[in-house]
Amino acid sequence: MDLDKDGYAFIAPSKAGKRWVQAACNVTRGIVSDTVIRKRNLRHGQTWFVGVDVLPNAPDGSIAGVALPMEWRALAPDMPLHAGQVSIIYPGYPGRDLHERVGNHRYRRLRGAAHVDGLLPEGPARRRFAREYHAYVLGIPLGNVRQAPTLVWPGSHRIIQRALRDAIGPAPIGNVDITDAYQSARQTVFDRSEPVPLHVDEGGAFLLHRFALHGTAPWDGPAGPARAVAFFRPQLCSATDWLRGDKHT
Repeated sequence: MDLDKDGYAFIAPSKAGKRWVQAACNVTRGIVSDTVIRKRNLRHGQTWFVGVDVLPNAPDGSIAGVALPMEWRALAPDMPLHAGQVSIIYPGYPGRDLHERVGNHRYRRLRGAAHVDGLLPEGPARRRFAREYHAYVLGIPLGNVRQAPTLVWPGSHRIIQRALRDAIGPAPIGNVDITDAYQSARQTVFDRSEPVPLHVDEGGAFLLHRFALHGTAPWDGPAGPARAVAFFRPQLCSATDWLRGDKHT
């Protein structure tokens, strides 16, 4: 797959990748066993551990002294990595929290909670604004992911980016309510393409364009081991580069 054309690309499994995954798994087991951290992160009927910023990796991506392979750097900007997210899905996902709206839960089940990162809902009306300016999304499955894989809508990055550019125009990027433009563009994506499940073997990874619509498939098989993916979304310094630049900005 081509990142420019399709909005996503695969990084082939490697021995170095498997070593990093094993180190990340060892660290993650300790994190998830902490009852305070676990309670703080469980959502959707305790079927999703959110895990934002829980991975104690170094800025170069290494963890517990094990280096993160750098093959994906040919496709993305060379920049320091933040503490990674470890998103863990359990059998039965998505359950429904008591406070969750019926429509939101239905969207999670039927559309995989498809979204573009960094477009945050605010206020009682939950209007969306661009608040986080990611350079890309790097996903590293911590094991062989078959149940509840990450989904991506091919070509969606072009539709979403064009819609946001048109809606924002010359205005300060963070000041513009992009809710309507985003929702309309998202529906256009749904009308034009079907989601692709990102099945990646242990030691491999996938890279998403920052405007690619993506989500998580429901758990549709028998109970089994939880699935976990480490995510990195380093932020660009410039909102203008985020909106108007290409993947190499």
